[in-house]
Order: sequence, then C-alpha cells, then structure tokens
Amino acid sequence: MSVRPSASPTVSPSASSQMPSQLVWYARCPTLTAMGLLAHRGVLQREFRRDPVNFVSVRETSLPSVRQGYLDHSLANLVREGDAATALWSYGLNERSRLLAVGHTWHTVLVVAPARSPVSGLQDLKGRTLALPREAGSFSPARVRSLRAWESILDVSGLKPADVTFYNIVAGHPSTPFGDIARREIEAVLGGQADAGLLFGAKGIELARTAGLKIVHAFEAADIRGDARLKGLVELRTLTIDYPFLEANEAVVSRLVKALSGAADWARSFPKQALSHIAEEGKVELDDAVHAYGDFIPESTALGAEDARLADIKDLLDWLKQRQAVTERLDLSDWNRSDVLIAKEAPQTSKRLNAVA
Repeated sequence: MSVRPSASPTVSPSASSQMPSQLVWYARCPTLTAMGLLAHRGVLQREFRRDPVNFVSVRETSLPSVRQGYLDHSLANLVREGDAATALWSYGLNERSRLLAVGHTWHTVLVVAPARSPVSGLQDLKGRTLALPREAGSFSPARVRSLRAWESILDVSGLKPADVTFYNIVAGHPSTPFGDIARREIEAVLGGQADAGLLFGAKGIELARTAGLKIVHAFEAADIRGDARLKGLVELRTLTIDYPFLEANEAVVSRLVKALSGAADWARSFPKQALSHIAEEGKVELDDAVHAYGDFIPESTALGAEDARLADIKDLLDWLKQRQAVTERLDLSDWNRSDVLIAKEAPQTSKRLNAVA
C-alpha cells in the first residue's frame, strides 16, 4: 500500500505569488547530523527565502501530536534525519515516508560501572547485569541502540548474550532527550540494579565524568570506524521525507537534499565552526565533542545512498525482523527514493508549492 497525494487544483502564476507559506517540519537527532549543521547556520531559511515554504523545527513545539507524528512519520510535510530503526518501524506502520539518504555517525561509546566496581575489563562482564533502557510506547529507539551495541561488545569480548543478564530501565517517551535516558541508566548503575551501563557520544562522556563513573572500556570513533565487528555501535541515520510532499514538490526536495549533501564539505572546510555548532547542538563542552567524534566529523555528516550504506540498512532491517520489532513483510524496494540525490535541480520558474494533506 502506498499513500498518494490528492490532486492539487491549478493555481495561476498571479495567485501563486499571494499564497501563504506552507509549513514544512524538519527533525534531526541531537547529535552530529547534516540537518543540525544547516539549522544552526540558517541555511534552510536562506535557501528557500524566495519560496512559499516555511521550515519549522519539531523541537520548537511540545505538542504531543507533533512529537508522535515525528516518530511514526505521520506528520504531514515532514523531513527527518534521525535514527534508522525508528524510520524503518514507522514505514512498516503506514508507508508514509520515503528514504532519501543514509548517514553514519561514529562517536565514542563508553562501558561504565561504579567507581568501586570489581569490573575492570570487558571479560569481567560475564555473569553481570547490564543496563538496558525501554522507552514508553510501542517502539523504543534507545532499546534498539543499546541492545545492538551490547551484542557487538559481547561479541568482541568473546561472550554471548546468555552470559549476562539485562536489567530493564523504564524510560520516558522516545521524544525525551537522550541525556534523560542516560541519567536513568546512571542511576541504575550507581544504585546497584545494574553492574554496567552504556553511554554514547559527547553527552555520555560528560555524564560519566559528572557522575564519577569508572570507564571500563572506551570504544573511540576510530575503533568503531575501523572494526566491522563493532557496527552495532555505529549510529545509523536515515534522511526520510513525507511521501505526499515528495510527490507534489520533488524539485523543492531535490534542492533540500542538495543543501544537506553539502554539509560534509562545509564541515571539512570550516572544522572549528562545525565543532562549535556540534557542541551547541548537543549542549556539551567543546572538549567532549572533540573526544567523542575525533577526526570523523565531516565523514559522520555525509549523506549518501551507496551500496554499502543501503546494505547497512538491510542488515538493521533483518535484525529488527529477527526480534519481531517490525513486520516481516516490510521491504526496502518501495521505500527507497534515493534517486532524488542525483536528480538535477529543476528550473526555478514557479514558486508555487503543491499543498498536500
């Protein structure tokens, strides 16, 4: 089943100039993303200042309907750069979204324990209880991320999931900032409910230091980038778009994708400015951002649809199917619209946007 836009009425050029701006929602992870760099630089507003389109961040509203619509991609006129697992799950629900591109974020992942814990290495995790978050609702992105990471860590440590016990941490709605979920993990570790936990990225580094936790092992960005066994520690992102909006306004979407594709080159040319934007986006110190991302800021910002990227999405889909987190019938072929990445920019003769529901 595909969602098709209803036919739009013909609007004369004189009438189109009087049309009010159409609201387009955009959303991104609170870490390193191409969308985050564009948002902080005001690129979206400059690029489309002559068009009847108004980009508004999902973060600018606390309406439950918008927050939920961002997660399940039921929000009209939504473009989202976020975790791939949620994107796959939402497509399985309503087939409303389309995949434009894939990104990878490589950042530090910490295995932490209480300061006086006897756990001093990864091998010591055998027989221990590990923290595993579970957000409210029908799908938990944090649980997927943590479980995939734990499975990779256990594998490189010569252990199996059967060698450990997972302690479920009840967390809030998936729209809750990552730091809140991480704090609950820290509380479980310090309170003795779990022997070890996982903290991700620059915010994780900051929280581990603030809480006085022992770092049992730090998987640096370079370690994760260079070891295929650690692919479960990579933050796999997808750029997705509301399908009716794409069908009605493909030229606009093509220009948006072009702008997002330039984020990596900008980060490479202006590394200090990029780092400053990233620290502000994640609400972390510059030193923690440097520690978390290393030299992989431009590469982590890049978006593409090469075979290797799409293969990573397929691996994630298989993982989700094995755990019955998504429907078995979910297929990637109808979802993929990465052809927009290479589409030529259409002549800008008309400034009319086709309204969709």
